Amino acid sequence: MILFSIFYLCLFPVSVLGQIIPDSTLGAESSRTVSDTINNLPSDRIAGGATRGSNLFHSFREFNIGEGRGAYFENPSAVSNIFTRVTGGNPSKILGTLGVQGNANLFLINPRGLVFGPNAQLDLRGSFVASTADSVVFNNGFEFSSTTGQTAPLLTVNIPVGLRFRDNPGAIVNQSTATGTVNLPAATPVAIPITERVGLAVDKGQTLALIGGDIQIPGGNLTASGGQILLGSTASPGLVNLAQTSSPQQGSLSLNYGNIQNYGNIQISNGTLINTSGTGGGRVEIKGGNVGLGAARIYALTFGNIDGKGIDIDAQKLRVQNGTQNINLRAADSVEMSGLGIEGFQQIVIKYLASGLIDPLNPQFVLLNATAGAGAAGDIKIDTGRLLMRDGAVFGGLAFGAGNGGNLSIRANTFEMQGSGSNNATTKGSTGAAGNITVDVQRLILRDGAILASTSYNAARSGNITIKAAESVQLSNTISRTAVASGISTLTIGSSGKAGDITIDTKRLSLSGGSAFTLGSGVSVGGVIFSTNGGPGGNLTVRASESVEIAGISEVLSNGNQVASAFSSGTISSSRAGDIRIDTRNLILRDGGFISSNSSGKGNVGDITINADRIEINGSLGNPRFNSSIDASVGKATGDNPNATANAGSVNLNVNRLIVRNEGNVTVQALGTGRAGNINVVANSIALDNKASIDGRSASGVGANINLQAQDIQLRRGSRITTDAGNSEGGNININSNTLLALPQENSDITANARTAAGGRVNVNVPNVLGFAAVGREQVRSRLNLSDAQFAALQVSPTSLLKSSDIAAISQSGGPALQGTVTFRSSGVNPAQGLVELPQNVVNPAALIAANPCIEGAENEFTVTGRGGVPPSPNDSLGTAETPFPWVEGSSATDSGTDLTDVMDRSKRDEREKKAREVIPARGWVVNANGEVTLVGYNPGNAADSRNPRSNSVCPPR
Repeated sequence: MILFSIFYLCLFPVSVLGQIIPDSTLGAESSRTVSDTINNLPSDRIAGGATRGSNLFHSFREFNIGEGRGAYFENPSAVSNIFTRVTGGNPSKILGTLGVQGNANLFLINPRGLVFGPNAQLDLRGSFVASTADSVVFNNGFEFSSTTGQTAPLLTVNIPVGLRFRDNPGAIVNQSTATGTVNLPAATPVAIPITERVGLAVDKGQTLALIGGDIQIPGGNLTASGGQILLGSTASPGLVNLAQTSSPQQGSLSLNYGNIQNYGNIQISNGTLINTSGTGGGRVEIKGGNVGLGAARIYALTFGNIDGKGIDIDAQKLRVQNGTQNINLRAADSVEMSGLGIEGFQQIVIKYLASGLIDPLNPQFVLLNATAGAGAAGDIKIDTGRLLMRDGAVFGGLAFGAGNGGNLSIRANTFEMQGSGSNNATTKGSTGAAGNITVDVQRLILRDGAILASTSYNAARSGNITIKAAESVQLSNTISRTAVASGISTLTIGSSGKAGDITIDTKRLSLSGGSAFTLGSGVSVGGVIFSTNGGPGGNLTVRASESVEIAGISEVLSNGNQVASAFSSGTISSSRAGDIRIDTRNLILRDGGFISSNSSGKGNVGDITINADRIEINGSLGNPRFNSSIDASVGKATGDNPNATANAGSVNLNVNRLIVRNEGNVTVQALGTGRAGNINVVANSIALDNKASIDGRSASGVGANINLQAQDIQLRRGSRITTDAGNSEGGNININSNTLLALPQENSDITANARTAAGGRVNVNVPNVLGFAAVGREQVRSRLNLSDAQFAALQVSPTSLLKSSDIAAISQSGGPALQGTVTFRSSGVNPAQGLVELPQNVVNPAALIAANPCIEGAENEFTVTGRGGVPPSPNDSLGTAETPFPWVEGSSATDSGTDLTDVMDRSKRDEREKKAREVIPARGWVVNANGEVTLVGYNPGNAADSRNPRSNSVCPPR
C-alpha cells in the first residue's frame, strides 16, 4: 500500500513562510524581488537573473508564496525559457499565485520538495515544469544545479536536454483546487462541469509537468486544455531526458525515462480531476513504480479537428478504486480498478442501451478517451501483468462528434473483469466511428455481469473486438439480481451504422451461467426492446485449438428473467444479422447453452459454420425454454412472429463426429413467409439420441433442405431428421452414408412432411438401411385409425405418433398428387427386408439338441420354419423354390420331406440309430442347370462310385 504524509506543511520555519529570498550564486546577475501589485494581487515581481540567449536563469535560497499573494517573473522579450532553482535545502511551499509576465516557459526545481496548497494557481502563457531534480542538464554539458550552486553558463546558446536526479529526490504535493476557466470551443456537444476548479492550470496547448520523487495529489486538480499533463516519479539516480518540440498544440515538451532504473510512488485520490480536453484532445502521461488512483477522474476529450493523443499510465503496480476514471497504462505487475458497485454499473448499462445518451463526465462513468469534434480521440493502451476491474469500475472511449473514437488496447498476462465494463462507442447525434478494442493476454476472465463492448448509435460503424488469449477465455455469471449477464458484444442501435466484428483466438473458451457473445442490430435486453433500428450486424469468428464449451443458464436477473449462455448473432431491425464461424477440436453445448443466428422478422439471418473434430449437443430435458442447440431462425428473436418476412440462415457443420442427445437440436426455421435455410453436415459419424433432432422447418415460405454426408448415421429413442412445413411445400432431405440405423420400435423418424401443401423429397443413398420403414399417407392414417379430416387437422407430425421408426414425405391434407417422394438409391438394402412374423411358436431348441457329445454327423440338424424360410439374398423375394444342393450320397425319398412334425416325433424317441460318417475329401464338382457349382465327394464321371456309411459303436478318438 502506498503511504504518503503531508507533513511538508510543518517543515517550514516561520521566518521563511511566504518569503522569496535570492541567493548570491549568480553574482552580479543575482535575482531581485520588487514588491508590486499585479493583477490586483499584492505580489513579488522577480527581476534580474542571468540571461543567456533565449534562456533566463534565477537562483533562490528560499522560494515560497503565501496565500493571497503572487510572485511574477519578468519576461524579457528575447527569453523563451525561465529556469529557477532553490538552493537553501528547504522545500518550497506555493500557497498563492505563481506567474510569468510574458510567454516564456517556467522551470522550477527544488530537490528538497515542492508543495502546492489548496489555493495555489498558475498565471502564465507558456508551459510549467515543477521538479525535485538536482539540476537541469543542457546540450553542452552544463548543469544548472541546486546543490553545487554553479554560476550561469558562459555560452549564450544552451538547450535543456534533461533533468538530473540524485539519491532520494524530494516529493511533490498538489492540493490546488483554485478556480479558473477551461479553454474549450464555444459550442461543445458535451457539457464539461469543470469550468471553475481547475487547480494548477496552463494555457491552451501547453504542458504542465510534475517530475520528482513521490507525487501525491490528494484532491488537487491539474488542467491543460488541449495540451499535456506529465507526471513522473523516480526513486533512483539518473537522467530524465527532456525534448522541446515546435508543435503549437498538445504541449511542447516530451520526456524519456530510459536512464531511470527505479520509480517512485504516485497517489491520486479524493476526487482529483486531471483534464487535457480541448479543441485538440490533449495527452496525460503518468510514469511511476506504484500508482494509486482513488476517486480520481482523468479526461482527454477531443472537441476540435485535431486528433487527440490520449492517456498513458506506466507503472509497476497500479491500483484504481472508488470510482476512478479514465485509465491507459503500463504496469509491469498488476492493475486493480474498483468502482461504484455492480448495481450502479448495471444502471449505467441499461441507461445507455435505452437512450444512447450518457454524460461521460458523470462520476459514475469512467471515461478513458473521447472526441466531441472532428478530430480523432487518442488511442488507449494498457500494458500490465494483471489487470483487474471489479465492483462496477467502468471505462471506455466515446465519439460525440465527427471525429473517430480512440482505439483501446489491453496487453496483460491476466485480464479479469468482475461486475465491471468497458465500452468503445458512438453516441446519438455524432458521425464518427467508434474505436476498436484489442485484447492480447494469456487469460481473459469476465465474471458476474462484466461487459466488454463496442456500440454504434449513429451511421458510422462500431469498433471491432479482437481477443488473443494464449491459454483461455472464460465468461461466467454466478450472482443473481443483476441486470445483464457477463458478455462481449458489438451492437448497432437506432441508426444505420454497422456493428463491429468479434474475433477470438485462444486454446480454450468457456461460457457459463448465461454469459454470451452477442452481435446485434437493434437491441433487446431481458426481453425488453429498446430499439428496432440498426445497421448490419457484425460477424463472430472463434478459433479455439482445444475446446469451446457453452453451458448453463443465469440466475434470475433483476427483471425476473433468465438467459442461457450463447454465441448469438441477431437482428430486430431490417438489417442482416452477422455470420458465426467456429474452428475448434471439441465443441460442447450443454445445459441450455446454444449457438444462434436469429431475426425478429425483417432482417435476414446470418449463416453458422463450424469446423470441429467433435461436436456434442446435450439438451436440457424437462426445460423446453433452454434446450441446447445450433439454430439459424427467423421469427424467434423476441418471441414467435408468424408475420416475419426475413430469410433464415444456413448451418454448415464439418465434423468428424456429431453427437446430439437429450432434446438437443440443430435447426433452421422460418416462422413467417421467408425462406428457411439449409443444414449441411459432412461427418464421419452422426448420432442422434433421446429425442434429439436435425430440423429444417418453414411456415409459409420455401422449405428447408437438409444434406447429410457421413459414414454412419444413427437415430435412437425418438430422434428425428425433418424438413416439415406448415402451409408451404416440405423441404428436401438428402442422405449419403454407408449405414443408416434405427431400432424399429423407438419412433425415430426421417420426414419431409407438409400440413397443407405438398410433401417434400427424401433421397436415401445408403447401402445399409436398418430399422426404418418407408410409409405413405394412407398407411400412417390407417395405423392411427383417423379419418381424413382428423388426420389433416393434426398439429404434430403424424409419424411422430407411431411407435415405429419411419421415413415419410406426406401431405396431411393433400391428395395423391401432393404426396412427396421417398427414394432409395443404394447397392444393398435392409437385410430384414421381407421378413415376417412366424404363424406359430418356435419349437423349444432344447428338445432338438442332444446332450451326448458323442452324437455328431447326421444326428445334428438345423431346421428353419416359417412361410418359405429365408431368401438366399436380401435382394430376392420371399418364396419356397430354394435350390436343393445334392448330398455326397444319393438320398432316399423319405429323407427329403422332413417337416416339423417329424422332428418333434423323433425328439420323443428313447433310442435312435447312431451313424457316424467319416469326412470324405472333395473329388470333384458338378454344375446344375442354373450354373451353380457344388463340391462332391465322388468322381462325377463314374456314376457307380458312391460312399458307403460306416457305423461306429463308440465315439471316435480325438
